[in-house]
Amino acid sequence: MKNYKFVLLLFLSTFLVSCGDDNNDTPLLLSNANLAGTYTIGNLTGEEKETATSSTGAVVDLATSTIVGDTFQVDLLINANGTYSISGLYREVKNTTPNGGSTTETTSILTTDTNGTYQLNGINNTITFTAINGDFLVDTYNVINFNNTIFSINQEDIETSGSNTITSSVTIDFVRD
Repeated sequence: MKNYKFVLLLFLSTFLVSCGDDNNDTPLLLSNANLAGTYTIGNLTGEEKETATSSTGAVVDLATSTIVGDTFQVDLLINANGTYSISGLYREVKNTTPNGGSTTETTSILTTDTNGTYQLNGINNTITFTAINGDFLVDTYNVINFNNTIFSINQEDIETSGSNTITSSVTIDFVRD
């Protein structure tokens, strides 16, 4: 019986020691060289919230929307020289619930054909896209995950028009080809 336990213990020890670390999720240094590559969109989600402020300062929720992208046929090419291009199409489903109302769903097929330049800020962990043409991937995004396989960005924005304010957030996960 002692030999059986010894052999089992030896087998388990050998198995555990021989397991390599195949983890490609190790964060990378955010640099042009490390970021350069071809990506596809793996996930796109967002949320919008519209509020109105009365003359007395009371804030009223007007509507909340959730956005989910799917059926991605979008290619992102990021070059080490600071240029990028993104083109293709995807479907966006937007569910909007007005305050006290019922939810409506809007489905759109969106096309993108944008190219321009980008600049990384490794201290703030941000990437700023400046489009030469097109309007997808424009402005500054927070880099929330960057490793050998995933490049995830998030952007939060606040727009004010008169007494109405729209707060939005979008997260895009790019998968390296």
